[in-house]
Amino acid sequence: MGVESGLLPAGLPATFLVRKPGRFQPHNLHAYDFMSESTKESAAIVLDCHDHGESDLVVTFYCQGIGRMTGIAKGAKRSQKRFVNKLELFSSLSLRYTEAKRSNNLAFIVEAELLESFLRLRQSMPLYLVATVIRELILAATRDLEGEDGLFPLLHWALQSLESQRPAMTVLVLFQLKFFEQIGYRPNLGSCLRCGQPFAMAQGYGFDSRAGSIVCRPCLGELGQAAVVPLSRGTIKFLDSAQHQPLGRLHRLHLSRAGLHEALSLFYHYGRHLLQREIYSLKSLSDAHWQV
Repeated sequence: MGVESGLLPAGLPATFLVRKPGRFQPHNLHAYDFMSESTKESAAIVLDCHDHGESDLVVTFYCQGIGRMTGIAKGAKRSQKRFVNKLELFSSLSLRYTEAKRSNNLAFIVEAELLESFLRLRQSMPLYLVATVIRELILAATRDLEGEDGLFPLLHWALQSLESQRPAMTVLVLFQLKFFEQIGYRPNLGSCLRCGQPFAMAQGYGFDSRAGSIVCRPCLGELGQAAVVPLSRGTIKFLDSAQHQPLGRLHRLHLSRAGLHEALSLFYHYGRHLLQREIYSLKSLSDAHWQV
């Protein structure tokens, strides 16, 4: 998929200062009385960021080994060293922070080291839209200090794949397949929900979004059509194969354009049922006219 240069969502900077990964070198640490033995460090990806007062930012991260975490970066809007160009959406960081003293408090962000800016995701509108769907799903399915261990590598894989210009819609399909598995709702693609017969290429199927399972054609008559998503055998075979592949091998899989539409429809209905809410960024994505 080609990248459309010059398409930058409003409010996002066009250039970033990328520092080489490495150990923290905190600036003027003696000025910060919050530095203590309780200061911790974690890999993190920025999911959300908004202003707090004149100079502070409240930032939501997804952190390795921690899950979702929201913290306050004091003076970040005026920072020339500690936070400059680091707290942008989708940025991958090595984060230093102190934990909140109470569960309803914000963590205190001490410093951030930029590991990967994922700049392309903020310069290309198509990539930005896909990354935003991924971001919204993570935010919808998690709460602060909660999350599955497998979600961080999955999120990082998806953003890195988009940055590397792998087919964006395929990345989105594969992310959602693994995402629902990580949160405990792995779709059943191996056998019919009703009769239990194993998947067969000679049979026709649909997907019951309420039960999260394929249903063979003879059993489809027993279900209400509103909950059933049409699904070709080729798409089922692709998704079933992807379920059994590690993240490092998913780039070898390819799905036709028709199959992509089927899979995206499946996950749209399945996700809306599970999360009990609309994923609004998917609507923006469906309205975008660009080549997969």
